Amino acid sequence: MEIDEDERAILAALRSSPRFKACILEMVDITDGDAFEELNNGDDAEDAVVDAIQKTGTALLQNWAEKKNAKAEEEIRANQSYRVHKKKGSRGKLQ
Repeated sequence: MEIDEDERAILAALRSSPRFKACILEMVDITDGDAFEELNNGDDAEDAVVDAIQKTGTALLQNWAEKKNAKAEEEIRANQSYRVHKKKGSRGKLQ
């Protein structure tokens, strides 16, 4: 069985983020694992799925924020025109 580009992208995302991987595994558990046996009505199943989706969204947004922060820090280090912030004294001179 050959893995296509979409599957490679999914695997890369799972490998790069343990939080994301845990969320996906939680959703699989809801539909096919122990949680499936414990959820006896549609309302409970819906609540479990919505909770898992919210966790997944949070994990993805945390990964996004961390990547954006790392990229911004890299750009700042690479661009010498940025200067370190220094507070001005009472006479307007840098301290």
